[in-house]
Amino acid sequence: MTNQNLKIFSQDKEYMELLKSFNVIEKWHFEYKGLAPDWRHKRWEYFINFRLLNTKQEIALTPYYHKAIEEFFKDKIQDIIIVWVAYGSLSLPKVIQTLWYEKYGMEYVYAEKRNWVLGIFDDQAKKCKWKHLLFIEDVCNNATSLKQLNKAVNDIKDSLDIKWYSIIYWVHRWHTFLEEPKWEVYAMSSIYAPAYNPDDIPEHLKNIPLKEYKK
Repeated sequence: MTNQNLKIFSQDKEYMELLKSFNVIEKWHFEYKGLAPDWRHKRWEYFINFRLLNTKQEIALTPYYHKAIEEFFKDKIQDIIIVWVAYGSLSLPKVIQTLWYEKYGMEYVYAEKRNWVLGIFDDQAKKCKWKHLLFIEDVCNNATSLKQLNKAVNDIKDSLDIKWYSIIYWVHRWHTFLEEPKWEVYAMSSIYAPAYNPDDIPEHLKNIPLKEYKK
């Protein structure tokens, strides 16, 4: 997927300013979990840590997600089922979904990993029948989760007559994808934050102490 195929929320600047005011965007010299061709960890300059949000801040962000979903999917609202991926201790996804249930009766399912493979299984999969699946993910780094989610949907879509599927990233880091996604990709906001091979990091990062990737 090329970057011009990505659709960005119309209020992305306001959303990003709010994130900045909450101090969840950390600028430093980080070791990234992704690997360079020589199997060393890549480096990056920004770490977006949503686990720093408190409850009040999560509630303040919630209206933006509602506006984005209505903006992107105004003609499909009644068909959508939200699919949550792992978010650690964040309550924000649950707040978003609960309020959408009150407004539209929108249900949710969760994706989980079994034998290290991300999927939608058993009774959770059955709830997806005849639905448009909307995955809500935190940060697009290198689209590894998108590839796994794509496979998860392909495994069940024919047997359950799934209408379509989409993903909204909270923050897209402007990484290009290794292959063309078969679905729609959206983002609440974006930040240009490339991951560098260890031998190619810019000079201004070389003198900053290295922090390990944390998640």
